[in-house]
Amino acid sequence: MDKAHAWVILEPGKMELQEFAIPGIPEDGALLKVEASGVCGTDKHMFLGHMQTASFPLVAGHEFIGTIVEIGKSANDKMIVVGEKPLKEGDRVSIAPSSTTCGHCWYCQHMPQRPLFCPNRMAYGFIPTKTPPGLFGGYADYVFLHSRTWAFKLPDGMSMERAVQTEPMATGLRAVERAYSPGEAFMGHGYGVGSSAMVLGTGPIGLMVIVALRASGAGLIIAQDLVHSRLDMAKRMGADITVDGKLPLEQRLRHVQDATDGMGPDVVIEAAGVPIAFQESLTFVRRGGKLIEVGHFTDPGTTEIHPWLICFKDVDIHGSWAYPAIIFKDALSLLSTTPMPVEQIVTHKLPLEDLPKAMELVGNEGVGKVVIQP
Repeated sequence: MDKAHAWVILEPGKMELQEFAIPGIPEDGALLKVEASGVCGTDKHMFLGHMQTASFPLVAGHEFIGTIVEIGKSANDKMIVVGEKPLKEGDRVSIAPSSTTCGHCWYCQHMPQRPLFCPNRMAYGFIPTKTPPGLFGGYADYVFLHSRTWAFKLPDGMSMERAVQTEPMATGLRAVERAYSPGEAFMGHGYGVGSSAMVLGTGPIGLMVIVALRASGAGLIIAQDLVHSRLDMAKRMGADITVDGKLPLEQRLRHVQDATDGMGPDVVIEAAGVPIAFQESLTFVRRGGKLIEVGHFTDPGTTEIHPWLICFKDVDIHGSWAYPAIIFKDALSLLSTTPMPVEQIVTHKLPLEDLPKAMELVGNEGVGKVVIQP
């Protein structure tokens, strides 16, 4: 093959399907044929201009899986390959968007445990096309894998519908892990087995949070959304109680408090990516509880916050900015073992040329995870 096709976001609100030349693969790189790429709400927000850090033009798509069709002689020495080695042609893999870190910046030297802070990392789906050969996003039939890539071999026989959700599951897992610390669960401070949790927003990320909460031993899981089909899916993924986000806040608050001894949930996780949902999260969480913000990877605006309430509730607030790449290993393990029917979250499968339609579908009634299959 000498040509590839990929959707390029030229500027906010404008994208086109372009043809790219596939160069010879260097010794430390590889070429991946895309099997499927999930359409993330972040990509829709970026397309609408809600990501100030985006550098256009670029090929978006960071939730992709595929098959290695060509690999350089030294690629296994340069890439980080998780699973049975060596990585070879014909292997199915999930690719973590973020690359290995530079090892030289302030964050790499002082906070190596937080690799997402490295300003020199590369992230698939966010690399401008001016970086040759330009094929660094999942909305394409082929993706060029550079030498700093994290590649995770897929378990034998794992379905596309489960495998393509590795990245969302990694995001959900990290949000739940952020709820564990600081604090000791057995002292009533922090999250632990038997704790109550509320998830605001039951799109694909919120659903993955629910699956992770259920697997980690949550005693009670409450889910809120505006879309009834999403609440139905939340129940299938393990939520005990669902709350219609269209009801008046006072009515919802009473419902949630009635289910939590009049106190409110131990942990509230905001996964809607809507500013007002963060304000509501602060209202729902109990005194001494924890609030995890995972929904705002892009910037859709602001909301009014009462600082007194943060102080009065003595609440811990944690941001969850993506994840360390190695969490993909745990995400694949959970996707392999959970009894929850996570494959049902994938509700729409479209060909590459229908990406604009896929973007429009995201967030609508009856729509879960939309997947592009080149």
